[in-house]
Order: sequence, then C-alpha cells, then structure tokens
Amino acid sequence: MLFMLNSQVDEIKSKLNVEEVISGYLHIQKAGRNWKAKCPFHNEKTPSFVISPERQMWYCFGCNEGGDIFTFIMKIEGLEFRDALKLLAEKAGVQLENRGYDNSKERGEKSKALEVLYTSRKFYEECLKIKTGKKAFEYLLERGLSKEIIEKFQLGYAPDSWDLLSNFLKKKNYKENDIFSAGMTVKKDRGGSYNRFRGRIMFPVNNISGQTVGFSSRVMPGADESQAKYINTPETAIYNKSRVLYGLDKAKMEIRKKDLCIMVEGNMDVIASFQAGVENVVATSGTALTADQLKIIKRYTEKIAFSFDMDSAGIKAAGRGIELALQEGLNVSVITVPEGKDPADCVKSNPDLWKKTAKNPRPVMEFYFESVFAKYNMNEIEGKKKIAEELLNIIIKISNKIEQSHYLQMLAEKLNVDEKALRETLENAKKKKSRFENKFEKNKDDSKVLDVANRKNQLQKKLLGLVITSPQIFEETYTDLDELFSDQKINEVYHLIKRQYLKNKRLNTKDIEEVKKELSQEKYLENGQSKLLHLWNTVSFQVEAELEAINNIFEETSVCISNLKKMGLQKDLKKLELDIKNAERTNDLESQELLMGELDKCIKKLGELEE
Repeated sequence: MLFMLNSQVDEIKSKLNVEEVISGYLHIQKAGRNWKAKCPFHNEKTPSFVISPERQMWYCFGCNEGGDIFTFIMKIEGLEFRDALKLLAEKAGVQLENRGYDNSKERGEKSKALEVLYTSRKFYEECLKIKTGKKAFEYLLERGLSKEIIEKFQLGYAPDSWDLLSNFLKKKNYKENDIFSAGMTVKKDRGGSYNRFRGRIMFPVNNISGQTVGFSSRVMPGADESQAKYINTPETAIYNKSRVLYGLDKAKMEIRKKDLCIMVEGNMDVIASFQAGVENVVATSGTALTADQLKIIKRYTEKIAFSFDMDSAGIKAAGRGIELALQEGLNVSVITVPEGKDPADCVKSNPDLWKKTAKNPRPVMEFYFESVFAKYNMNEIEGKKKIAEELLNIIIKISNKIEQSHYLQMLAEKLNVDEKALRETLENAKKKKSRFENKFEKNKDDSKVLDVANRKNQLQKKLLGLVITSPQIFEETYTDLDELFSDQKINEVYHLIKRQYLKNKRLNTKDIEEVKKELSQEKYLENGQSKLLHLWNTVSFQVEAELEAINNIFEETSVCISNLKKMGLQKDLKKLELDIKNAERTNDLESQELLMGELDKCIKKLGELEE
C-alpha cells in the first residue's frame, strides 16, 4: 500500500510544477534560476521565500521553513497529508486508488469534517431547488441574484427541521460525533443533538482551495424575530473564522490581476459584486477583520479598499479594520457607495454604478481628513483639539515613517498650528503605547533559550547541507562531526553518509546519490513520503541557494563546526556551574573539586575555539 501511495505522490509531482502551485497563493517573481516571494508564514518586507523549479522545492531563509508542494499545501491550508493529497490529485488530474486509502478508521478528524461539510452543502443545495426551499429561492431572486450566481456560490436552504440533516448524514454512515465535530449539530443537555441550522438560507464558507469548511446562515424574512439574524459555524478543527475570508477562493486570481482587494461587510455584498462583474471582493466571516486575514490578503496584493455602510456604525466597524491594515503596512483606500446602503443594494438598483465606483477608491487619509474636519469647527480651540486628537490616533497607526510625516505636515498646515507641537503629542502617545505593550512582553530568558535551540538546529542543518553538496569536505571533518548532530533526523542522515564513506573509503557525488536513493526505501516512508529525504532536499537546497555568497567551503564548514562546539561547551558550562552551586550548598568538597577540574577543562576548550 505504501508503494502504491508513493507512486501516486510521484505521479502528482510529475504533473504539477512547484512554482505553478505556489503562484496560486503567492505573488512570485523570477530570480535567476529560481523564483522569489514574500513568505506567507512570517512577516517580512524583503522576499526571502525561494522556489526552485529544478529541485521542485521551496525554502524560506527568514523562518527556515521548507519542503515540496505537499508540505506547502499542508501548511498554508492547514490540512493533513491525505487531504493535501486529494487536493493536489484533483489539480493534477490524477485518479487516486482507494485500496486501503479511505479506511474510515484511518481518516482523521479534519478529513471527516470536510466530508461531512461537503455532503451537508450538497444537501442544502438540493433543498433550495425543491418545494421546501421555494421561498428561500424566491427571496434570493428578489435580492437581485441570478440562478447562475446562486449556483456559483453554492447557496442552499436548511429545512426547518430538528433532525432532517443529521438523519441524512447518518444514512451516509457518518457518526453523531462526526457531525457534531464538523459544527453541524448542537448537543442537548440530556444527551443527543439537534441540527444547528433550521429554516435558514445557507452560505458555504470555503477555504482558499474551495473546500467548504463552515457555513454562514441567514434567517428567512418574516421568521420569528427573537432568532438571531445570522448564525455561523462555530470554531472547529478545520474552521478558524479569524483566518477565513468569504469569497477568497473565487476572488484570489482577480485580486492579484487587479492588484487590489475590496473588503465589503457581508456575504450578499460579495455575491452581488461578482454578479456585477467586480470579482476582486471578499468579506470577513462573521467577525471583525483580523491581522491573520490581512496577512492572507498580502499574499495577493499590498492594496486594500474598504467599502462599508456610511452610517456611524458602519464607519466605526470599518475603522478598526482600517487601523489594523495601516499597521500591517498595506496601502489603504475607501470606496463610498453613492446609492443604497451597501454594494448589494447598489448592484440591485444600478450595477454599472457599482462597477464605476469600485474602480475609483479614495486614499483612506483623504477620507478621514474630510470626515473629521466636517465634524468639528476648526476656528475654535476645542474643535482644533478634537480634530488633532482623532487624526493623530489614525496617523500613529501608519507604519511607513515617510507617509506618517507627510500627514503630520498636512494636519499642521490645515489647523494652522506648529508641526513640532503635533510631533511631540504623537511621540508622547507612542511612548505611552510602548510602556503599555512592554507590560505584556514575553519572558526574555525563555526567548533566548528558544533562539539558541533554533540557531543550533539551523547550524546542524547547514553543516549537513554542506556535506551533501560538497562531499569532498567529509574526509577532513567527519571525526569532528560525530558528536555535533543532536537532532535525531539529522543525526540519522549523517550516519548513513558516514557508513557509505567507511564502506568505500571515499565520499564523492556518486556515493552521495547512493545514500539519497536509500532514503526512498519503504522503511523511511510515512504517508507515502520519506521524512529523511525531505530533510535531505531541504538542507541541500538551503546551502545551494547560498553557494554564491560562500567564498571557501572548507572555511564555512570549519565555522559551523566551531560554532556548534562552542554552543555545546557553553551548555556544559552552565550545567557545571549549577552542579558546583549544588555541591557548595551541601558542603560536598570532593564533588566540588572534581567539578572545578571539569570546569577548567571546559573553559580551556572554549578559549581554544575563541582564538
């Protein structure tokens, strides 16, 4: 079975290029033989995420993450291997063998949840088409949606029943707990469960690749007013509402093409905008905009335009998202809808007007200056103070210092006040903010321990990568290497290389290839992939990308070895110092003497390495 799975993985890899898969998620740029992008897994201003078509791999030199198309999809989508396999098989047009693959005992919670949600979505879609969902369907048509757009967004209807869906799912062999874990039922206090969604229009919420991970639902017009108007799927193993954007699976390519993401308030706004031909539009999933959602948007564009209701509640709600976007360094603008409360109303009455409006967003600071100055009388001292206070609270959120300085000058000119006074006010606010944030800093000692452990691991990876890419260094250095690889997987690969060297009394490129072939053997496979081969490819890719900057391979290797030895000795020193203190506490003179001798040796070795 492992061989069969491995062959399918290889077939998928042969049909999908790593740069094509990743370009569906990130904006990538050619960089010599490779491609580069800003890493989606950590914040960075300069691209350090490298994609190698030659090796069919990716690696980030900023956060030291790397792998192939499977590891990328698993990490960016938050999927288990089997779900990533299904997703990539579909992209590649590869038919997966089911023998031994889809055993229900082997399926993880995420896999089952995705299946339950897919089956539920299909159930709701069918309910919308029959007599049961007639009123819901007519309501959607009245809101100006076409049959085609209803199908495109997979809208459905949840019948007003306590158990119809759950009984349907149980007939499909899903257990009660599987249905509950997917967020489709609510447990009763006295046992059993009931359907979460009843008598509602259903909006499937999809992840980036189009898999349904949850639902947003709207109560039918005229229903019991005590009900919540909107109910959403709760947080589950596959649904994190702070990391999902409604419509992004359909909008991502258009966002990249237009180099702009339009953020609207609701699901209907997204759907109506698509129907009008404006497809670079997304909405949050029943939550305020989060930093995680903005990081996802930054994979596709650095520009975001907010479109919201022009009432005070709409402006206030959008304001929180705008401030967060400014902090994230995005280029922020505002789209004000001239007709109707929101884009959905505008599209219903005049779709061409929405298309025209969406093409002309206004710079966000221009919008804020206009609206704040309109609220207060700038000829009065109190008015000036209020204007300065409100606009400085926004200006302080701008991460770009040049842009921040520009708006400070503009504010000083408009208020006819000394710019220096505004700068002092801003600096005082920054200091206050900094003092507040410092109260919540993480323990610095813990951070240092983590930094040391991470640096040690990266040095070990680099040293192994140097051995793989330049095997000629092995003969001179291997006697020093035995005690340096504390990481289990790195140590295992190193000893396979050493065994090959001792067997042939040499180590060249051909010998290295022999070891690499061995890593593909079944004993090293997990989910159809060799974890050791993945490590091999990652560390060798990392070193190959740095080779141009390395003047002397032997010197670079020597520095790695020396640094790892120093780190080991520094760890020994700390332990010896602690042991000596314990011996002093118990007045154990014999142990003190022995430990002091070990301490002297350790200090001497460290001194030799420092020379």
